[in-house]
Amino acid sequence: MKSGLIELFSEETIKQRVSELAQKVNEVFGDEEVVVVAVLAGSILFASDLVKRLNMPVQLEFVRLTSYGEGTKSSGNVKPVDLTLPVLEGRNVLIVEDIVDSGLTAKFIIDYIKLQHKAEKIRFITLLDKTCARKEDVQIDFKGFEVGDKFVVGYGMDYRGYYRNLPYIGYFPE
Repeated sequence: MKSGLIELFSEETIKQRVSELAQKVNEVFGDEEVVVVAVLAGSILFASDLVKRLNMPVQLEFVRLTSYGEGTKSSGNVKPVDLTLPVLEGRNVLIVEDIVDSGLTAKFIIDYIKLQHKAEKIRFITLLDKTCARKEDVQIDFKGFEVGDKFVVGYGMDYRGYYRNLPYIGYFPE
């Protein structure tokens, strides 16, 4: 396990930004019902904190995808582990992701919900946006923070299964 983690976003900074993002989502959806689809496992803490601040009726669902494996860079392949979802046809969907880097996972889940489930209104929210690593052009409707070329952990994000429980987001120096 690595050591020497440097804090990038504090717990308080994250809480404040999640509240701001929730307010923007509330403005877009108003009182319309929304199915929140969180991409596991990295988005679990973000999704949990976000839905507590949403004012509309929310149905919370989860999918599990992987593209990292054991490394610190995307493998370039999105592997669906569990795509079990209720009927989404004609419904509003908010996809929640922890980080968008290459854009491959984001594109995969957006296309899957759009084409396979025919959702009415699809919006995408990510806590972190790493545009410097982008390979796919994806529509991000709400984003928390822009991050540079760092491998981040904490607040749900991991390195080989560790660090998800940290209340802040950090990175390892090169």
